[in-house]
Amino acid sequence: MSLVINKLSSSIDNKILFNEVSFTITNGNFGLLSGESGIGKSTLLNNIAGLNKPDFGEVILNKKVLSNETTFLPPEKRKIGFVFQDFALFPHINVSKNILFSETATQNDLYFEVISELKLESHLLKKPHQLSGGLKQRVAIARALLMKPDLLLLDEPCSNLDAQNSEKVKLLLKEYVSSQKIPCLIVSHDTDMFEEINISENIILN
Repeated sequence: MSLVINKLSSSIDNKILFNEVSFTITNGNFGLLSGESGIGKSTLLNNIAGLNKPDFGEVILNKKVLSNETTFLPPEKRKIGFVFQDFALFPHINVSKNILFSETATQNDLYFEVISELKLESHLLKKPHQLSGGLKQRVAIARALLMKPDLLLLDEPCSNLDAQNSEKVKLLLKEYVSSQKIPCLIVSHDTDMFEEINISENIILN
């Protein structure tokens, strides 16, 4: 079981962002996607998540085709946990409801473990506009984990965190991906930041 990207190509306004990108991330392992700003890293994540359609190529998750020339499953059919750079929290509901937004999320042992590890206990009744950037990022990570996804996509997941919280997040992600046996793809401009979580696949867009 794994995430397989086969010759994926994407362009915007007739400008090619990347061409025939291929890689595999097996379950329980991490891939790290890097490259210069504007090269198409976030677009590649969006292609995998089903938020936009690639020009060519295949996205296959656990032997199920999510996208190819004849198939394109919408995001809600893909069971992918996505942490966006802008967090994409729902502004009208509180932190707890944001975290539990997915149909598969419940207030179980995992919920209490995640909010404890991310130190969110005192913020559960706050609305997103009352949170700092770092807190919003931790809420977005908690929401992605609680939906029990088949794949995690993380776009700069530590960019708004201080050193202490960054280490906590990396440790939590490492334990979660290993225990849930799912693949995880991280986008980061700082490739050294994730050395300790044993990246199995380094993907560089150029």
